[in-house]
Amino acid sequence: MRPRVLRAVTRTVLLEHLRTPEAVFWTYGFPLVMALVLGFAFGEGKAEPSRVAVVDDAPAALIAAIDEHSEDRVTAQTMTAMEARRALTLGLVDLVVSGEPARPVFDLDPMRTGSELARLQVERALLRAGGAVDPGAGSLIRPVDEPGDRYIDFLIAGLIGMNLLGAGMYGIGYNVVMMRSNKLLRRLAVTPMRRGEFLAAFLMSRTLLALPPPLAILAFGIFAFGVPVHGSWLALLGLILLGTLTFAGLGLLVASRARTSESVSGWINLVTMPMWLLGGIFFSNERFPDLVQPLVRAMPMTQFTDGMRGIMLGSFDPGQIATSAVGLAVVGLLSFAAALRLFRWN
Repeated sequence: MRPRVLRAVTRTVLLEHLRTPEAVFWTYGFPLVMALVLGFAFGEGKAEPSRVAVVDDAPAALIAAIDEHSEDRVTAQTMTAMEARRALTLGLVDLVVSGEPARPVFDLDPMRTGSELARLQVERALLRAGGAVDPGAGSLIRPVDEPGDRYIDFLIAGLIGMNLLGAGMYGIGYNVVMMRSNKLLRRLAVTPMRRGEFLAAFLMSRTLLALPPPLAILAFGIFAFGVPVHGSWLALLGLILLGTLTFAGLGLLVASRARTSESVSGWINLVTMPMWLLGGIFFSNERFPDLVQPLVRAMPMTQFTDGMRGIMLGSFDPGQIATSAVGLAVVGLLSFAAALRLFRWN
């Protein structure tokens, strides 16, 4: 190899990158911004206490012992047995406690990493209060393994949402920018076709292509793990279709002005990363600080996962599910309208 040629090509590639402002920002600036935001939101420097639900028919001494002797490592709240089980399913609590202080009963999901820690912390608190003689010696552990109450039942809705988000961002947003980068959109600009017709047709075609994977995930969860669907199948399929259109609209908006693969990749990261972190895909977003809850509740991913779990697990009433559907529809319509206004062929 000739060193002179290597130096010249390396210099040319570096200068080309540095002369593209959006590429520089998304490569160097965006990671720093995300680090600052996440550090501000979650870097308080102290461990979050475990959340525990105490069944309301348990003796008052049980919750008193947990509150007084957990050293602020456990946050306990009283619920009915049904409310506590549903909170465990949705990831709002790590553990459900009932029974006597000397013989507590723990309902937990073995698949959740926080459940075992919460159990150990509660047992330690009861030991300090003079309850159980030995940690675990007088307690009864009841693993939750019934369909509808497991982590896999919680997770399926998040996986479907993540799949639809990826299809909207990469299947639509990235492909439109590649068409613009390869001058294909410029050729379409000289045809009688209008921007709205192109965007609507592209949206419809990609929506049809994006629907089979989430249905396959849902079918796999049902047949392989017995994931239940307590609500209406029609409402469930309608919400999946609505989520597909919403994330597709976001994909079109991301691609409306981006010119290069570097810039659209940055915009995709800007949209997807907060939703992966805060949208309730892998764990309940109720656990995030109050400071970021308004952002969490406004995210379309939160609307989608909440609505899906409301239908599948029966955790929401029809009004709450309708609210999630309306929120998705508003985001989808606004995204498509903005994309139609901002879209450029060149």
